[in-house]
Amino acid sequence: MTKNDIGKFSYLVVDDDDLSRDVIGATLTRIGATQVLFAEDAKTAFRMVQQHRPDFILLDIYMPDIDGWALLDRVRQVLPQVAVVMVTGSRQSADFTQSMEQRVDGFCVKPVLPDVMEKALIAARIRRQAAGR
Repeated sequence: MTKNDIGKFSYLVVDDDDLSRDVIGATLTRIGATQVLFAEDAKTAFRMVQQHRPDFILLDIYMPDIDGWALLDRVRQVLPQVAVVMVTGSRQSADFTQSMEQRVDGFCVKPVLPDVMEKALIAARIRRQAAGR
């Protein structure tokens, strides 16, 4: 995958914060994404994963109902090939470590700059393809 491929994939942004969803969506659009869906909670996100089967999920860790790690476990059962990038405001190294242990494909700290997002998506897709072999 290259930066020219970003527009070929579909994305689901999962975050309980309205502003964060908007900013992440705008960042995706700025780097070329055209198919971006949004979910404000884990329940809605899981339903959207089942219905739309996105190529990428950009997932917040801390949400009020179910955290991102618990949602990730459920998503992997239904859609094991989806590339998941944790996008969080947390700067705690423990959150990064737990995310990697949960086998996410990327990790970004908010606010995410477009070039950082682009690199994270490319790397996540490559990691997920390698994991699927």
